[in-house]
Amino acid sequence: MKTKFKEIQNSLIQLFKNKVFILVLILIAADLLLGAYSRHLVSKLPEQAEASRWSDGRKMTQVSAFFTEDQLIDSDYIRKLEYILQAKMNDVGIIEDDDDEGSDSKGPVIIDTQTLDETNADSETALQEEVDDSRLYASCYSAQGIISITFENKMADKVTAIGTEGDFFLFHPLELVSGSYYSPDALMKDGIVIDEDLAWQLFGSNDVVGQMVMIGDVPHYVSGVVKREEGKMRKASGQNASIAYISYDSLCKYGTILSGRTESAEIAEDGTTASKGGINCYEVVMPGPVDGIVAQIVKESAAIDDAYISVIDNTERFSFFALLNVIMSYGTRSMWNKAIFFPYWENLARGYEDILATLLLIRLICRTIVVVIIVLFIIRSYRNKNWTVRGIFNDLMEKKYDYEVRRAQKKL
Repeated sequence: MKTKFKEIQNSLIQLFKNKVFILVLILIAADLLLGAYSRHLVSKLPEQAEASRWSDGRKMTQVSAFFTEDQLIDSDYIRKLEYILQAKMNDVGIIEDDDDEGSDSKGPVIIDTQTLDETNADSETALQEEVDDSRLYASCYSAQGIISITFENKMADKVTAIGTEGDFFLFHPLELVSGSYYSPDALMKDGIVIDEDLAWQLFGSNDVVGQMVMIGDVPHYVSGVVKREEGKMRKASGQNASIAYISYDSLCKYGTILSGRTESAEIAEDGTTASKGGINCYEVVMPGPVDGIVAQIVKESAAIDDAYISVIDNTERFSFFALLNVIMSYGTRSMWNKAIFFPYWENLARGYEDILATLLLIRLICRTIVVVIIVLFIIRSYRNKNWTVRGIFNDLMEKKYDYEVRRAQKKL
């Protein structure tokens, strides 16, 4: 018995001294470190994580829809999309209207998928949580273009502008240096958020909240200044110049939209015109009890052929299987056949997808090598063994019997 255990012990000692074992430890450490680094990279993309920020125990999903440049997407289209979206949310059971006429609640409620046993075990009211209709889900849309901003005798020409509507800053929590974001519900659409570079260029300071600037000879007021993100990836994604965030209404009236097809529309009796259309990005976060269901209903609600829209599940885009799909599409992924003007945050996310997919591939190689080494070690140990499992079992049973005999003798 001692000889057999000694052989096993010697085999383990030899293994620890073996260079192959050191290699296994290095590969495991590399896998863990690359995993931690991957999570760090994902944390640098808050635009992709609204579902996790919103979630209060309920499974939420964030989805983005991008439209091709030849589509005329305007505010009326988005309102129609959201009307259909709410109807489909009701159809698939994400929400349902309150059928109780005596209830004080007039809005829809979020319901959870449940089994028959759960339904019988608890009351229906306990399984439904009433929420405010306006916060059942959150959404925003945006367009990209250029504007000219004037302050006294200084002018910033052809400034990159993001025209926003809805809860844009909920999805894009830009780091504020001073001030705050403008409200999407403000009656006057004259708020503007600028980055630090633009603030210094126009005012020579970043503490400029409340200052008036002119956009198309119309006064706008600085509500906040945001930090300018640096880095190679940020610059390559489109953040290589100053950016101003204004209302979509202001961009249509006083700027030039570059992100999609537009039409000129008369907005006043005096013949004043404004652009109509140009929206290229729609974002929404809502309950997603089933994987993929939110992306599906957003795509169906858009009612546009696949050739003119790209729908992305932001919540799952950095998951294991999503990145594995990026690896499998290596080479063809860059063959993009849709004419979409991606905003900087989507360019950035797509760039990090490639980086994270590469890191995942390295991790998979490390894991594969470790598994192969372990399997080979087990096979080699089994072939060279001077013991059998049955023999070890019998020796253990003998030891147990001897122990029980000695214990019984002590009691006598």
